[in-house]
Amino acid sequence: MNRSHFRFHRQRQAGFTLVEALIAFLVMAFGMLAVAGFQTTMSRNSDVAKQRSEAVRLGQQKIESLRTFQQVRSDGAGTIVNYEDDVVSGGPETINPSSADPYATNATYARQWWVTKNDGSTAAGAGDLEKWIRVQVAWTDRAGEAQSVTLRSVISRSDPIDLGTLFTGPNGSKTRTPKNRNINIPYPAVDLGNNKSGFTPPGGGSTFYVFDNTTGIVEKICTGTPIPGFDTTGCTSTYRYLLSGYIRFFTTTGGGAVSASDIENTTDPTKDLTVSLKFVSPTPTAQPYTCFAQRQKVVSAGNVSPVTISTAVRSGSVVTITTSGNHGMSAGQTVGISSVADTSFDGQFTIASAPSNTTLTYTQAGASASSTGGTAVLVQQITIEDNSTVPAPPGYTSVVSRFVAYACLVEPFDHDGDGNTPTSTALRWSGQMVITPLTTTDTAAWSLGTTSGTFQLCRYTGDYVSDNIISNSEHPLYYRGVTGALDNQNYVVLAGNKSCPTDSEANTATGHYFNANTKLHQSQAIAGGTQPYGGAVSQGTQWGTGSAGEQGTSTEEFPMF
Repeated sequence: MNRSHFRFHRQRQAGFTLVEALIAFLVMAFGMLAVAGFQTTMSRNSDVAKQRSEAVRLGQQKIESLRTFQQVRSDGAGTIVNYEDDVVSGGPETINPSSADPYATNATYARQWWVTKNDGSTAAGAGDLEKWIRVQVAWTDRAGEAQSVTLRSVISRSDPIDLGTLFTGPNGSKTRTPKNRNINIPYPAVDLGNNKSGFTPPGGGSTFYVFDNTTGIVEKICTGTPIPGFDTTGCTSTYRYLLSGYIRFFTTTGGGAVSASDIENTTDPTKDLTVSLKFVSPTPTAQPYTCFAQRQKVVSAGNVSPVTISTAVRSGSVVTITTSGNHGMSAGQTVGISSVADTSFDGQFTIASAPSNTTLTYTQAGASASSTGGTAVLVQQITIEDNSTVPAPPGYTSVVSRFVAYACLVEPFDHDGDGNTPTSTALRWSGQMVITPLTTTDTAAWSLGTTSGTFQLCRYTGDYVSDNIISNSEHPLYYRGVTGALDNQNYVVLAGNKSCPTDSEANTATGHYFNANTKLHQSQAIAGGTQPYGGAVSQGTQWGTGSAGEQGTSTEEFPMF
């Protein structure tokens, strides 16, 4: 190869290397553009993902806000968050998260929600057992595209007082309210079936009330004895709230101060009295109420082991029980019948006769029937009228406690005059319970006052849930905006020269199982008005701004619980 040919070959190779470099740069440029585009997409997607997380949080926040109502029924004034008035459609809202919030995004959100029945129709209010919630949160991302998130949930018409039923006990068992019904239905009430309970008010004779087990509302007033399966078709329909509780007596006049332990389970003799109500002025044109009160005592008997029931036969309102062994009971005592194959036999009954060691009879209205199985046992403690003319049944010789049991049936009223029905909103009452001493054949004259020869009424009360409010169920001086039943509104009568004792929260670790804190309720006679209409409670100074939790104006309403 000559020299000229060599020079030409080298020049051709040098030119080809430049072309390769240009192509490489071109390929790299396209790659960089793709990477840049990918980075832009990744950044936008990351931005949208953060915005979507924020939108989900805002949607969940609204659902939880709707879920945290304080009571089911409306208070009418809009002062208490409730299921009927506040779990409703609303919006839209504009939300611009604060830049101080570490989770804030660079978007402004429009939040809107809808509340419907399960079929999509508008939720009416009080009658809806559940409400279906749809929350939509919308925004525009930085690329100008519309984005949205939709969340759905269901809120049930459950009273917050019953939320403890959501917890479980040992071995996963579900805890329940007493007798699996509204906690403010008095415990002695009998289960009638069909989600109803019957309660005979103390001293009410043959009158009894029928409750709805879910709401605690009194739906009917009946005559007779409440038993399982009682036919209520002949009863009078109504819509009322029950106010009930117990009044104990600790009447010692000498010695030192009364302590909380003195009044936890006193057995001092009771005195006759009447219970009446005074309502917030102006008194409604018609606000009927009925109050009953009766002196009672709990007595106990010796232990008798349960026996197995061979047969149970009801005929002509008389039940004959045959047991497989010696039942050990006698006429006048109280027998508890349980777990019989036909549950209409279950309950507590006064034994009419005990013809033999293996048979006993008692009265129970109902259709003729027969059954087998279950147990019969002597009820160890029973409550009877505390009256010298009413002897204790045979064998019940020990007095466990004494008290006056009372119950007032109050018809709530339409406070704002909008014509709402009982199944709608704003039916409630506000007022005060007062007592009036009575003199009877076995109760000497007594009066209210502040001296050693008189007596005063203290109420058991306290901020039991530590929310700085004495709610209606926590027993305030005056009830305000009552929208349901109130049970265990208890009192104690003390000597007039004593102070109502105070107490601290219960603490099982120290063996302190009962908070017996009290406050003065009544130390002078207060006319309650002539039934069926109550006297008026003035809106004056007695509403007060005194003790913690009861301050506020006369129109301020308390939560129920």
